Amino acid sequence: MARLWTAFLRVPLFWKILLANAVIVAVVVLVCHYSSGMGGLVPVLVAGVLLSALVNAVLLRLALGPLHALEATAERVSEGDGSARVPASPVADRDLERLRQTFNSMLETGTVYRQRLREITARALAATEEERKRIARELHDGIAQSLAALRIRLRVARAVQDERERAKLLEQVSSEMGEAMEELRRIARGLRPPALDMLGLGPAIESHARNIADATGMAMDLRLEDIGHRLPPDAELALYRVIQEALSNIARHSGADTFRLQLGVAGNHVHADVEDNGRGFDVAAAMSSNGGLGLFGMQERAGYVGGTVAIDSEPGTGTRVHVLVPIYESARYAS
Repeated sequence: MARLWTAFLRVPLFWKILLANAVIVAVVVLVCHYSSGMGGLVPVLVAGVLLSALVNAVLLRLALGPLHALEATAERVSEGDGSARVPASPVADRDLERLRQTFNSMLETGTVYRQRLREITARALAATEEERKRIARELHDGIAQSLAALRIRLRVARAVQDERERAKLLEQVSSEMGEAMEELRRIARGLRPPALDMLGLGPAIESHARNIADATGMAMDLRLEDIGHRLPPDAELALYRVIQEALSNIARHSGADTFRLQLGVAGNHVHADVEDNGRGFDVAAAMSSNGGLGLFGMQERAGYVGGTVAIDSEPGTGTRVHVLVPIYESARYAS
């Protein structure tokens, strides 16, 4: 019996409803037949059962048509057809129509999300390639040229007989070697901020914020709590990059004269707030255009470590970026 019941439950919904209706009609007919004893009406009753089953089949086929359309659309999407959408049905009731709209809305959201991911990926690849080219130029045109010149100066110094002149040349070589080493450090700092590894998240953020303030002349209000080692290195780097992007946007686009930066711990999250008193912008409009790729990238970067980014802004009211990053197994990273 258990296997028969399981097999029945696996029957398509159309046949379940049709079979249930047919059984109900048949039971009613049998009860009427045995209670009245009208044997001559058996053919009429049988015909009534068959007609009832036929009508039920037609009605069920029409009623379940929207569900079949939804199923077919889901199959097309699973096969890679991102443009597939569930067509409207004239026989769908309000619940089925709402289901169709919700399903299509999910597909639209997924399409926009995939498009944004493709744009961000393309942008990231282009930025990575440009960064490699920039570093290659700096190494080739800067440090490589300096090292080649130093090599020549050393050869010249080796051939000089006068000790004072040789010492002077060697001092110049030493000075230029120091400049080359400083240039290498500058390139390394651009790849990854050393303060993040040496001092921690708070001091690294403070250092970058002060650099932004010094370069732009903006006033700043820093309220940075010592969060210790509550976040793993990848989460620290993600949070630092999100704050870095927020400060960069303030410097380039906001027109603000003051920004405020907070960092702290609330419950099981590390939170950061970056605010400015600039011109603000329409967040929805920016996110729907190519100009919103930086904002979308901030959300994606935080999302990689389980965090979230909320951007609150309106034209003329300034901008606030609120970041939350969850603390996972903080004891493992505790000092």
